[in-house]
Amino acid sequence: MFNRSEIMKAGWAHYRRAQAYVASNPYLRGTIVRFGDCLKAEWKRAKAQVAKAKLDAAVVARIDALKAEILTLDCKAFGVRIGAVRAALSAELAKLEVA
Repeated sequence: MFNRSEIMKAGWAHYRRAQAYVASNPYLRGTIVRFGDCLKAEWKRAKAQVAKAKLDAAVVARIDALKAEILTLDCKAFGVRIGAVRAALSAELAKLEVA
């Protein structure tokens, strides 16, 4: 599920950037940069990306469902009032498409 090689590479890059930052900043003299902390941060970032991708997939599925539901409202009989339902569905669809 996760590309561990890319996460390790990102962890090492993060570690090198942190070391360079500490070395260039005189106020941080004596600060210890730990590789484990950098690797932990990269794992956290990778997990957040996966969670965001799942959330995006769920939002796309909900948008498709709302569009299909709006289309089925057109098939209702003329005596059925669909204005309020259509407005609610359209408002939810607009909110999801903006986000």
